[in-house]
Amino acid sequence: MKTLTPRNIITLFSIIFLIFTVSSCGSKKTVTTGGVLEKKSSTKIINDALHSELKYSTLTTKGSIEFKIGDSSKKSTTVFKIIKDSIMQASVRPMLGMEAFRISFTPDSIIVLDRLKKQYIAESIKDSKLMANFDFNYYNLQALFTNQLFTPGKQNVSKSDYEKYNISATDDVYMLQTKDKGNLLYNFAIDASNRIISTLIYNDKKNVTLQWSYGEFIKEGSAMYPTTMNAQVDIAKKRLDIGITYNKLDIDKDLSIDTSVPAKYTKVDFSDFIGTYIKKK
Repeated sequence: MKTLTPRNIITLFSIIFLIFTVSSCGSKKTVTTGGVLEKKSSTKIINDALHSELKYSTLTTKGSIEFKIGDSSKKSTTVFKIIKDSIMQASVRPMLGMEAFRISFTPDSIIVLDRLKKQYIAESIKDSKLMANFDFNYYNLQALFTNQLFTPGKQNVSKSDYEKYNISATDDVYMLQTKDKGNLLYNFAIDASNRIISTLIYNDKKNVTLQWSYGEFIKEGSAMYPTTMNAQVDIAKKRLDIGITYNKLDIDKDLSIDTSVPAKYTKVDFSDFIGTYIKKK
């Protein structure tokens, strides 16, 4: 089985992009974040950001995901489900609510179910040669999707991690920077409302950049969270833009996530999966 590589990841997203059809998204009532920065100690900046995070055990919502490659873009209805620290799943439903793809992440694996071709991919994250070079893990990905601060390679931000962040401030954001064992730099921009408005992960020498931005925050009771996210991915000079929208989140509801694979589906690796959608010259 071939392991995850930057080229495989970009190609996988590109194929899904080619299959998506356009869908619409409803309007949302947003709240204003930001404001004038206070003078704070480094410890208080981190504490306030952690205290302001969305608290949840499960999340589910119907939204959309959009892929942009060059001047073209495709958007599809998507159902997102998260059981904290256990599993994240995106069910892509481009036509009449019927599932075309199901993408599941766990701390140990990624599974892509392709209902169009009755096949699936199952890759071990721990055994991936790509991930062995970086600290970025499942919990860090979960934090990106839920607008949270994280320490590369760890499940939670602990007091002992505070010294790993170099903290500075501009006129309107606090900047927290840290790095992992692969010398990937992580930059978190936190505004005056203690919300992360963007996370930048990059390494110029390895041609890897991920800019993850948040917008259109809404407030429900004590919960406040973004309903739009935009990711700009550059790997080995290949560019992909991903737009994600959430509708109202259902928080801490009873939730089950189906990870089963039909018995008649064929297990394939990335090269076989790619071959079913892109004819080799």
